[in-house]
Amino acid sequence: MSASFAGASLPQTYWNTAAETYEHDFTETLVGKLWRDSVWREVDLGLLPGTRVLELNCGTGIDALHLASRGISVVACDISSRMIELAHQGAANTGFTDLVDFRVLPTEQLDSLQAKELFDGAFSNFSGLNCVQDLSQTRRDLAALLKPGSRVFLCMLGRFMPWEILRYGAQGNWTKAFQKLRRNWIQVTESGVEVRLYYRKEIAKLFAPDFRLRSWKGIGIAVPPAYMDHWARNFPKTMKGLSLVDRVISRAPIFRNWGGCILYEFERTIQ
Repeated sequence: MSASFAGASLPQTYWNTAAETYEHDFTETLVGKLWRDSVWREVDLGLLPGTRVLELNCGTGIDALHLASRGISVVACDISSRMIELAHQGAANTGFTDLVDFRVLPTEQLDSLQAKELFDGAFSNFSGLNCVQDLSQTRRDLAALLKPGSRVFLCMLGRFMPWEILRYGAQGNWTKAFQKLRRNWIQVTESGVEVRLYYRKEIAKLFAPDFRLRSWKGIGIAVPPAYMDHWARNFPKTMKGLSLVDRVISRAPIFRNWGGCILYEFERTIQ
């Protein structure tokens, strides 16, 4: 299949291309699995079997299938037609196809989603929402689709990532080391796609008054990012220890604001 995808927007083209190596570059890495397990531990407590959940930026469907394996019905959306195609392929032999409805739908077009009934919860993993230009609109669209009291889990890029600071600091590139603290927008490699960075108070304000921030935790504080997976696989005992450190400190004051990503748990308020 061609990676150009005629008629696709710049973000769609980028993610259609990224889909081809996403599993190899992140999902199948040791680091990626540790990060995802850290997210799942929280999501599994808040999204319960027998409920119906909306997933934004579902990628190749790993999280949707995990939720389905727990008896949760999922409408999983993504901007990338190639991601959704791969998600269908991945679901084909799982036995969960009846519980997962994959759709090509950019978050910016969430208001076009035709839902027969309100959802019991929502989920977005690993920074997909950082690519959205107007999160206030997303908040309004999402609020219209969720039952009061619904849990919403949003995993977004962190601004203080210890490993990144250490990496670039060791190279003497202090501008790069602290760029996420100094800038609100950063460009994704040479693609031209930009991602928006937020502080926790900004996120809470953007989603109010329709959502109340209940809690948050750091993802990938001690555990390094996926681009260090070649190192991580050579030191499995060290990685196990770092993962345990993350479990201990990820909700602690100060530390919970650190990490490659921050997982926010919101509740749909009663208007």
